[in-house]
Amino acid sequence: MARTITEIKQSMTSAFMDDATIQNLYGLDPAYSFEDQFSIVSFESVFFGILALIAWTIESIFDTHKSEVQTLINEQKVPNLNWYRNLALSFQLGFNYDAVTRAFINGTATEDQIQNSKVIKYCSVTRNLVQNKVLISMKIATEQNGEIAPVEDSTGLAFAEFMEQAQAAGDNIGIVNYLPDILGLNFKVAYNPLILNSDGMSILNANYPVQETIKKFLKNLPFNGELIVQDLREAIVKTEGVLRIQELSVQSKWIEPGLGYGLFQPITISKIPRSGHYKIEDWTGIQYIIYEATE
Repeated sequence: MARTITEIKQSMTSAFMDDATIQNLYGLDPAYSFEDQFSIVSFESVFFGILALIAWTIESIFDTHKSEVQTLINEQKVPNLNWYRNLALSFQLGFNYDAVTRAFINGTATEDQIQNSKVIKYCSVTRNLVQNKVLISMKIATEQNGEIAPVEDSTGLAFAEFMEQAQAAGDNIGIVNYLPDILGLNFKVAYNPLILNSDGMSILNANYPVQETIKKFLKNLPFNGELIVQDLREAIVKTEGVLRIQELSVQSKWIEPGLGYGLFQPITISKIPRSGHYKIEDWTGIQYIIYEATE
């Protein structure tokens, strides 16, 4: 928004009054303002008024040009998958959305209020062909207690309404907001008894290094990223106190819409989670054994 003529003139006269050379030349008292020491009809006042009018005209022209360019950009922008991802992450819960300007109406909201309203922390967008129709699949999630989690139902409804208003005409978007895929692990850990107890607990720190390694591995996977079994194996083997692992078996189950979780299915090489993220609920599939070398 362009400054007013008065604001522009004020900035000029303030700089004029602060200049030490000008103060000496005119014999000005810096304790008084420009208006206190120059008449409104003085040459200096009229001169700064003309300059302010010229500057205001130029700023107004540039503001108008900027607005016109932004309108053209908004109207001609071609949505792609990354555009949709950024759009989802820009969602503000509790704020109204203006479909014309393609922006949320923040009013007098503080920066903290705006940031706290952006509850979609994770999003992945893919394009799929379903029954000869292009479907844009948008997986979303938030974060609770440091873990990835689905958004609440009321938030999901608000987000769906936002996408209905913001999406490109004709696009078919399916929003995926599911509980995490459940990961099942079964394997044996040959452990170093100098470092770990028989239940996998660190003798020194009283934590469970293998579990922490796996949690960190899952946390570092990109949202909707591919879990590669070989990479998981290598991460576990590098854990302090682990000598070898044997018989690694990985499986997962996921939400089927309207049915709930299905049965565990094996992951032989890799798999992308249906929900976008994994979670482990049961650690009893990990056994700790003493390694014995064979001749």
